[in-house]
Amino acid sequence: MKHNKPFSAKKLLFYFLIIFFIGYFFTKNTIDFSQLLSLQWTSLMLKGVALSAFMLMLRDLGYVLRLQLLTDHKLSFRESLKIILLWEFGSAITPGMIGGKAAAIFLLIKNKISAAKASSIVLMAILLDEFVFILIFPIFYFLYGRQMFQLGTQCPDWLALKAKLPWVENIRYLEYTVILMLIFILVFVMVVFIGIFIYPSWIRQLIKTLGRLPLLKKWRIGFDDFANEIHHTSIHIRTKKTTFWIRLCLYTLMSWAGRYLVGVAIVYGFSTGSMDWLYVYVKQYALWLMFYLPSTPGSSGIAEALYMAFYCESITPGMSGTAAFIWRFMSYYVYLFIGVLVLSFGRNGDMLIRSDANEN
Repeated sequence: MKHNKPFSAKKLLFYFLIIFFIGYFFTKNTIDFSQLLSLQWTSLMLKGVALSAFMLMLRDLGYVLRLQLLTDHKLSFRESLKIILLWEFGSAITPGMIGGKAAAIFLLIKNKISAAKASSIVLMAILLDEFVFILIFPIFYFLYGRQMFQLGTQCPDWLALKAKLPWVENIRYLEYTVILMLIFILVFVMVVFIGIFIYPSWIRQLIKTLGRLPLLKKWRIGFDDFANEIHHTSIHIRTKKTTFWIRLCLYTLMSWAGRYLVGVAIVYGFSTGSMDWLYVYVKQYALWLMFYLPSTPGSSGIAEALYMAFYCESITPGMSGTAAFIWRFMSYYVYLFIGVLVLSFGRNGDMLIRSDANEN
């Protein structure tokens, strides 16, 4: 299986221009920059931002520990951290998980992990992440029902945004399309789980057969690669002990708890002083679930509007745009800056970027 360098200089430049153009277009409508520059920082705001930064580190620590465990500790903490940061960077600049997956596999191979095992490690990590979504949804829906998708569509900040961008009102219909995404994720988890733990050879052949159907022949190579990844993962993972699985699940839960709590901490910092922590956390889950819907790279623009729609009733009036910008910077833009630094000055950057001459 050939693994080319996942990023080209041209594509990186194109993605950055798209991301920052869309980000600027939406940010200028959701935030008053003069308010941000002259913001009177209260102790509660500082606590919220500090807590958010801590949760961000908790999130990445969980991913790093999980990667070390999946590689049987063949990577140092520093090497694992670089791979995770560039994985997040790849996911940020491309729609979905494609870019991050390619970057992670390539870097693992360059760190002397075999191609088959590298693909297995990344597939296993993705499976665990998707399994979290499937496991948590029925629990949260049982507790709150459709309230978990409830938008603050009558608060002043949201009404002001809607006056500038009337089409954002359509966000409320995302609830229905999210169910379709959950079904897709459930099918993916079931196929991969059965392929890894129950019938690896059968699932491998089934996927390869699907790739040869007339309507899907265009993606035949992708189907074959996916089938082989499932089979290699099954071979790699079947001999692991119970303690391995317990630690793997704990690290995954730690990283996703940290991911959600980044946004919750910002709501706390800009809140009126009291909030239902569990309800805010549940809505953060619903918010991230909506990011799975096909949209702009990293859901730029849509994310800020969604955050305002979900939380403006819990945030001090007039501050939800500022809170959305700070949350977005903490959970997304920071990885763009870190990724640029690593790609520009680090050895991994040279390995990841291919020149235009070699692009084809």
